[in-house]
Order: sequence, then structure tokens, then C-alpha cells
Amino acid sequence: MNKLKVGILLSYICIASISSAIITPALTNIEVFFSLSHGALEWVVSIFLLGYVIGQLIYGPIANRYGRLTALRVGLIINLIGIVMCICSTHFMSYGLLLFGRLITALGAAAGLSCTFMLLNELLTEKEAKSAMSFAIVSFTLGIGLAVTLGGIITTYFNWQYSFWILMFHGIIMYLLTYLFTETLQKPINFSISKVLSGYKLALTNKTLIIFSLTLGFVSAISYCYSVAAPVYAISVLKLTASEYGYWNIINMFGMFASGFISARLMKKYGAKKLLKIGFITLAPCLLSLVLIVLSTSSHIVWFFMTTMFLYLCGGLLFPACSYLASNAIEDKASGSSMMSFINMMTAMLSVIIMGYLPFAMIVSFSLVLGCLFLLTLVLTLYKS
Repeated sequence: MNKLKVGILLSYICIASISSAIITPALTNIEVFFSLSHGALEWVVSIFLLGYVIGQLIYGPIANRYGRLTALRVGLIINLIGIVMCICSTHFMSYGLLLFGRLITALGAAAGLSCTFMLLNELLTEKEAKSAMSFAIVSFTLGIGLAVTLGGIITTYFNWQYSFWILMFHGIIMYLLTYLFTETLQKPINFSISKVLSGYKLALTNKTLIIFSLTLGFVSAISYCYSVAAPVYAISVLKLTASEYGYWNIINMFGMFASGFISARLMKKYGAKKLLKIGFITLAPCLLSLVLIVLSTSSHIVWFFMTTMFLYLCGGLLFPACSYLASNAIEDKASGSSMMSFINMMTAMLSVIIMGYLPFAMIVSFSLVLGCLFLLTLVLTLYKS
């Protein structure tokens, strides 16, 4: 497969991250528009992650029965239906409809992450798949970076509701691009609840899959917790406008790009397990820097965004190693990929919810959640090793 098609295939991973992040610069606007409390506002992101988590378990069985591309297309259509609901919610000023639309959007967008890993493992050779997964983190986090920047510009100079029209256009394009690929399913598996549960039970009994999926979830939590905490901190403490926050956020994209190229080289040279060690070792000083920002009595814009840039860079080193080890832990690639994605996004969702309800300033909660996840996944990885 040529590099252009691989790049397009990887872009399906970021469909959900774009949908999740594009409205985060407008969180304070949404809070005023719908007259929300602080805890209620967190559900704009949390409800999306809930749908994203549930969706990971849906597309494995569909992909095994009807094909990987059919499952992907079904998800993309559901995604578009959810976006229409979100657009309607702004006209009727219904926060409940907005949350329901976000839930449906996430259920559809979940197909992008789940089906992409299946297609990568089946369309590419083992060597090509390892290389492609190194750049998966670029797609995943770059989607968030671009979405935040674009969302900040839209919120400042236009109207935050226009973000949903951008998502609609993006969703249609991504659906049409699925026809560039050929189906990889060779032997359809008849759908039955018992077989589905059996496949997931097998995945849940595999320690390798669980541990590395949790570590993958730590990487996802960095992105999603940042997308909630950073705009609030930047606007309320650093005194940036939504567009200024979006521009500063471009710094993080350099970390995202660098992580993809660096991890690809390190994965090829040292392998997945050594890359995991490098990722954990380099993440430690990044988290320490975040703690020092919390303890500092004054605000530092450059310090904050340089710290988050290195969080993305070093966290990105874990992504290809964990995704490769977890998605290949069992023979049933569909069940393995779905369960990996489920645990991954469940970790991110719970992190965002916990962060939102901790009785601390947002930046403090952000640091606590990431610090605890770092220690948990480090201990589990060392145990597995």
C-alpha cells in the first residue's frame, strides 16, 4: 500500500479526537449559552468519551460479520447523524439534545479507532504495521491540536456553533474516502452474542492486552484531560483569549509531529519493549515540570505550553509500542483491537470525569490525574516485564 493511502487510513483515528476537541476553546461560551454549572460543563467532553468507550465494543462483531469497511462506514453515518443533532441543539438551546448528539457522534466516530487498527494489521506487513502505528499518535494528537486551534479561531472571530458545520463537512469527506480501500475480511463470522462475549472474555484474560491497553489509555488521558483543563487554565489564569489559546496550542503540535518520527525510528531500532522504557523515563521530568507549575505563585505561558509540548512528545513514544503489543496479544484481531480501544478510552473517560469533580483548581486536578496514571501504568509495565 502506498504512503498516501496509509496516511488516509491513519486519519480515521483522529475523527473522534477532532469531534471531541474542536469545541473545547468554547467551553466558557457554552457554559454561558446554556447557563451551566462547572460540573455540568465537564459532560460536554465526558458524554462524548462515554459514547466513544461503548462504541469500541460494537464494531468488532460488525467487522467480523460484514467486513471492516462496512463497519467503518456504518460508524461514519452514525457520526453524521449525531452532528446534525448537535446543530439542532444550538437552534433550540437544548443542552440535553447537545449531550445526546455528542453521545451519538461518539458512538459513530468510535468506528475510526477500532476499525483502523484491524485494517492496519491486515492490509500491511508486520514491518509496515509497526511503522504505521508509530505515526498513529501523530494522527491521534494532531487531530486534537488542529481542532483546538481551529475551534479557538471560530470561537473568537465567528460563532462557536459553526464548529459543528466543520465537523459535518469533515465527516462526509472521510466517508467518501473509505471507497479507496478494499475489504480485508476473508471468512465472515456469524454474529452471535455468545461468540462476541467469548471473544471479549478471551481478550480480558490476557494480561498483556490489559496492561498495555491501560498504558495506551494513559497516553489518551494526556490528550483528553488537556483538552478540558488547558482552555480553562489558559483563559482564567493565563488571561488568554480563545484564539490566543489556539495559537499557543500550535506549540503542542511540534511535540506531536516529533513523537511520530522519533518513535518510528526508535521502534525500528530498539523494538516495542525498549521504546516503552524510553517513554516512561522521559515522561517523568515532564510531569515534574507540571507539578512545579502548580506550585508556582505566578503564571508562565511559555513554561506551561513547553511542558505540555514535551508531555505530548514523550507520551507519544508509548503509543506505538502499546498499541502494537496490545492489538497483537490475541489471535482474534477484531476482538483484541476492540477491547484494546475500549480499555484505552475507558481510562481516558474516567480520567476526565474524575478530574472534573476533584475539589481543586483545574490545573491541580490535571496534574494529580496524570501523576496517578503514570505511577499505575509504570508499576504494571514493570510487573509485566
